Amino acid sequence: MKRRHFEGGRLDRACRQNDHSVVTGGASPPGQAGRRQMAWLSGESGESGESGESGESGESGESGEGRRVRASSRARALITSREGVVGYWNQPSHTPDHYTAGPEALDRWSRDVRLRIFAGELLSGLVYDEGETSISLQYRGRSDETFTPIVHMIRPNASDFAEQAAWVFNYAALRMERSSEILAELHDFTSFLGLVGYWNPSRSPHTAELLALILQVTTTIEMRVKHALTCRRPIEYSPQIQPMIQTPGHGSLPSGHATESFAAAFVINALMRKARTGRDDVDATDPVFVQLMRHAERIAINRTVAGVHFPVDSVAGMVLGWTLAELFIARCSGCGQVTMRKFDGRGFNDDFRYDDVLAMSYRRSAAANVASEQGGGGAIIEAGTPSTVPASPILQHLWTQALAECRLIVG
Repeated sequence: MKRRHFEGGRLDRACRQNDHSVVTGGASPPGQAGRRQMAWLSGESGESGESGESGESGESGESGEGRRVRASSRARALITSREGVVGYWNQPSHTPDHYTAGPEALDRWSRDVRLRIFAGELLSGLVYDEGETSISLQYRGRSDETFTPIVHMIRPNASDFAEQAAWVFNYAALRMERSSEILAELHDFTSFLGLVGYWNPSRSPHTAELLALILQVTTTIEMRVKHALTCRRPIEYSPQIQPMIQTPGHGSLPSGHATESFAAAFVINALMRKARTGRDDVDATDPVFVQLMRHAERIAINRTVAGVHFPVDSVAGMVLGWTLAELFIARCSGCGQVTMRKFDGRGFNDDFRYDDVLAMSYRRSAAANVASEQGGGGAIIEAGTPSTVPASPILQHLWTQALAECRLIVG
């Protein structure tokens, strides 16, 4: 009896360690993007499980001790029931073959494992080349001899941010009107984008999985870019900003909400356009595209309203999100090309508008252009030559599944 009690205790400890996975359905992706994507996947608002925000345990007020007791009871029940039914050991009469290797084997794994595999594949081949005030993201495929530039970002000057602080201060007038949106978008903005089409996570699980992947990988890349550019937040320029939410503990440019929402919007549009028309291009006049862009734009602007981002952060975020979406779509579908884009924020002092980013119509002032020694008309955003990026069979498997779901919706 002592030996059995010891072994049961050991299993009890193991069960307690694994109980988090049982409750949450697997290891959650890290960071705010992980919480946002899981909120959409579960159909919840993302608030109920945020113990750090609400002060609750995330389980309707149930204490952690209560969960441990329940887990211990369940483990002991499983132990005793096994002992009562397994009988004497019998040598297996059949040895199963290994699973067949290839993308189809992904369907045998749990969702959290698939997400890690997809994320590792989507991040492979990317490198960061840092300068003193800039960073370049480059990609090289398995058969490529050289790296292909994807996006190059140059941060604004400190004086540019100081001038932008006036935009943040003035946007605060919208805080009461936008407060519910701002709070909801802290942990879930995929629900807003999902309203454009007939998106239901339980009806389109692979589409939800694809968007979760896009958000997780985009967050990883944007944080690396933020780290390289090290831009201060609005509150560091003036105490009069006084944000309505806590300022995040990382750099300001590019805006993460802008980067993630536009990356997701472009991917959703690509799925829906392919399902509806069979085309792989972007139609800026398509009502679906317009609504997706407007939602992403509003999500980005709400961060300026809240007092935690400058308008220029959203411009940079859309440039990064737009370009990453092209890379993701190409690697997942094998269709489309990736256009290298350059963002140079020096001398920018304007508001954020998604259509001006698409048209690349932002210009710095003549004085700022001379001061920054840019020339060439002082363009804030410039585009290079499009490049072809081959698809990954692993990622293509997920894309095909999501596209099949989308065809059911739009067909």
